[in-house]
Amino acid sequence: MELYTVLGFVGILKESNKIFLKNVKLMAFITLTILSLHSLLFLSYTFSIKPLINDFIINATFLQITTPGTSEYAKLLIAVKKDVKLFVGLEWIFILATSITSLFSASITILAAGVTHIGEDMSIKDLLLRIVKSWKRPFITGFYITLLDLGFGFLTWATLSSFMLFFEGPFTSSLPPYFWVILSLAMVFKSYLAVVWNLALVVSVLEERRGIDALGRAGNLVKGLKLRGFFLNILFGLLSSVAVPGFKLTNGKQSTALRVAIVLFFFNCLLVVTMFAMMAFTVFYYECKKNQGEEIESKESFEYTKIANTTAALV
Repeated sequence: MELYTVLGFVGILKESNKIFLKNVKLMAFITLTILSLHSLLFLSYTFSIKPLINDFIINATFLQITTPGTSEYAKLLIAVKKDVKLFVGLEWIFILATSITSLFSASITILAAGVTHIGEDMSIKDLLLRIVKSWKRPFITGFYITLLDLGFGFLTWATLSSFMLFFEGPFTSSLPPYFWVILSLAMVFKSYLAVVWNLALVVSVLEERRGIDALGRAGNLVKGLKLRGFFLNILFGLLSSVAVPGFKLTNGKQSTALRVAIVLFFFNCLLVVTMFAMMAFTVFYYECKKNQGEEIESKESFEYTKIANTTAALV
């Protein structure tokens, strides 16, 4: 059983790698599009938020040394409040823009991987049109996944806080060893739960399902193969963690351009890992369908239908 799982896991990675080679033009276009969109968003955020933070620091510094009750103090206080409002507004705008861009990136990667995997021909124009027409499904499913992720994060935080208050009393600057043990176990468990979450996103792109329906469908599909999906999450989690220390290579002595270039490079590395993860889970989706006795009926509209069990029932 263990050998079967390992071989299946390796097979998914090999097939995911072949997807790019099968349709280099399409996958290269998607890769460049995803990297460009996220890079532009990152640069826009960096160069719009930096002047605002500098202005806030200057106003806040002068506010501390200005006599309260004076007209100058009132002006500085208004300026600080204005900076805070602008900062919060920009943060929400970029959070929304990042969420939409990330969802678009995942959807187009999944759809392109699915098209290539089953040997369908689809132009870049048709691919984009299909994404536009079906955007509600992955959006709603992504919303549910976000709620589950936030719920798990809150539960983890509550558990860690309870342990620290019970065993340590008031919070201290140093974290006890069991903190990291619990956090590591929580991350591993989240990787296990996220198998269904990731597969549900694939389902919402490739099938006419969304939200709870997509999550339920993913839960049924993954039966018997969840360990493979768990290994995929662990692998891509480790690959992402390798790129994270690269962000620490920046320092105050470097020029702004160099710091931005370093961060942008490792940020794009994370994007490539995420893109490959979506391709792998698309292949995993088809492996799950085969495991459940389902087949794929290839159509011009690129729809997937359940044949094995449904056809038998109709006959």
